Amino acid sequence: MEDGSQAAEIERLRARIAELEERLEERERSEAAARAETAALRAIMEHLPVGLAAADSSGKLIVTNREVERLLGDASSSETLDEMLGSYGVFEADKTTLVNPENVALGRALRGETVRGAEYFIRSQNVPEGGWYEAHAAPFAGADGDVQGAAVLFLSCGGRKFLEEEATAQNAALTAAEAEKLEIITRLRTAVEQLSTPILELWEDVLALPVIGIVDSRRSAEMMERLLHEIVQKQSRFVIIDLTGVEVIDTSTADHFMKLVKAVGLIGARCVLTGIRPAVAQTLVDLDVSFGQLETLRNLRHGLRYCLRWLDDEAV
Repeated sequence: MEDGSQAAEIERLRARIAELEERLEERERSEAAARAETAALRAIMEHLPVGLAAADSSGKLIVTNREVERLLGDASSSETLDEMLGSYGVFEADKTTLVNPENVALGRALRGETVRGAEYFIRSQNVPEGGWYEAHAAPFAGADGDVQGAAVLFLSCGGRKFLEEEATAQNAALTAAEAEKLEIITRLRTAVEQLSTPILELWEDVLALPVIGIVDSRRSAEMMERLLHEIVQKQSRFVIIDLTGVEVIDTSTADHFMKLVKAVGLIGARCVLTGIRPAVAQTLVDLDVSFGQLETLRNLRHGLRYCLRWLDDEAV
């Protein structure tokens, strides 16, 4: 009876051993499959043209790929995120201001934030000239929902930043060129206005204002300002307004001239009107425009003679 019990126990132990051996083989196959999958994932990570890194909840790096190590060096020796950032420079857009570690994409992700497209200028011993990188980071949580760590992805965006900087520089150059052109245009416009409304000193106490073209409100205001300034500066007593260059006149233009005459009279000078063309005279008659007691003469020579006669009479 004892022999039968021992045989049954031996069989049970053998069955148990066979079950354990099968489980062990299954575990070894699972571990081999996991190692193969890990190796495949690692190979994929190593050949990705982007930087990839992951850190645990304390900020210690647990995964880095070849691109990150090329950019930052061997970051595996860094204990925390702060120590890792201390070994290289992550800068703001000005390339000189260091980014606060709390604002780095990985640090933000460790606080539960998902980061998309954060741009940094990174300079390290491996890349002393520095380069622009776009960072994408996200946290990963455990079964309880707490943040267990975070992963960050670095994409080189130097080409795009170079084009943006080139575009900005070109826009600045174009803006400067446009400003220079506007300044030149303003100077030319001022020169043209001065040439189109010259004020000539024909004689002592006698100024001449040859008018050419159309006189609008803006031009009449500039004309009045310049003429009154010249009269006061040179203490002139006569102004000859020559209309030889005016081919068309209307009520508005005539009104501008009357205001100019009144302004000249208010500062103690006298106006003489010369050079009215027959067509202009006919238009003034049709418009019933009257210059009152304003002296009108045939041409500039007659106007100068008239002024000189007045000056001679006063001298006598």
